Amino acid sequence: MSGKASVRRLAASVRSAIVLVLVLVLGIAPARAELVRVPASHGLEVACEPGLEATAQELALQAQGNLAEISADLPDLPKPGTIKLQVVRDSSSLPAVAPAGRGAPTWAIGVAYPDLRVISIALRRGGAVADPRETLRHELAHVALAAALGDHAPHWLHEGFAYQHSGDASWDRMETLAGMAWFGGIFPIEELDQHFPAEEAPANRAYAESYDFVGYLARRGRWEDASDLGDRWPFRAFLRAIGQGQDLDHAAMSSFGKPLHALFDEWKDSLSKRYLFAPIGLLGLGLWILCALLLAVAFWRRRRANRRRMAEWDRQERAADEVRRHQQTVIAPPYVPWPGEDPFEEQPDDDDPEVIN
Repeated sequence: MSGKASVRRLAASVRSAIVLVLVLVLGIAPARAELVRVPASHGLEVACEPGLEATAQELALQAQGNLAEISADLPDLPKPGTIKLQVVRDSSSLPAVAPAGRGAPTWAIGVAYPDLRVISIALRRGGAVADPRETLRHELAHVALAAALGDHAPHWLHEGFAYQHSGDASWDRMETLAGMAWFGGIFPIEELDQHFPAEEAPANRAYAESYDFVGYLARRGRWEDASDLGDRWPFRAFLRAIGQGQDLDHAAMSSFGKPLHALFDEWKDSLSKRYLFAPIGLLGLGLWILCALLLAVAFWRRRRANRRRMAEWDRQERAADEVRRHQQTVIAPPYVPWPGEDPFEEQPDDDDPEVIN
């Protein structure tokens, strides 16, 4: 039994006791949210708060494809029976739709009860809107893994497997992994389940470590070869072996050729390579981007200078053309009368009779 499972059972018992006292002593019972049934495909029962029927039906259609993808990672293993999906508007309503005596974490946007095959999903947490499709994939993976492996899967495998099928990447988790690579703080694999907090946070080391380690196993081939991705079949064989009753070490040996501790050491080495050398790669990338920006600025400035030069040349050419046009035009001087006798004045003809006396 994992540490977090014990905490959850203890918290559920405490909540049940408080509810019982309120009911018996004060006559107060927690209000249940009113849900309406929504038509769904085979293998799903869907209910939602009034007004969310269209969203609930879309999620039900998506769930069929999600379950098929998840089942591909769990070959030859039991599949969950009918799953009940509940959709509410706000995460504050999740406790109200939880199975009797189970409750829901205050931080959750979605909750799965794998033993009961019940999933509750909220569309938002206060003012923060969530993506119900990602939440649904995550919670379906929990239910499917529980049906396939029963109680044989540790908490870190559950969380890592669910992350593989939801992919809710987080910069906080990446920063956490980088800090673990640089400054240490990696939990040993046998102690990992003990470090899951009562409230999940993206930067929590246990969640970040689980997500990344299971992702490494899913990508690793049968042999320790970076080019051998394995098409996930070694990872699927690993899960199948656990579901068939093998312990983690024997399942790892039969699927990956190494015991779990050796695989964990491989992952730690890969973590160091990815994050210890990441700043160097980022520095080189930053320098390349800076050079590219400087070249772009230089090109833009040169192009602008060329445009200005071409414009000046055009202006000078237009001015020269104007001067040439003025030089080629003949302008007649104004008429000025001749002083004295006008040489151009018409003279009488000698044969004119009026002139001969």
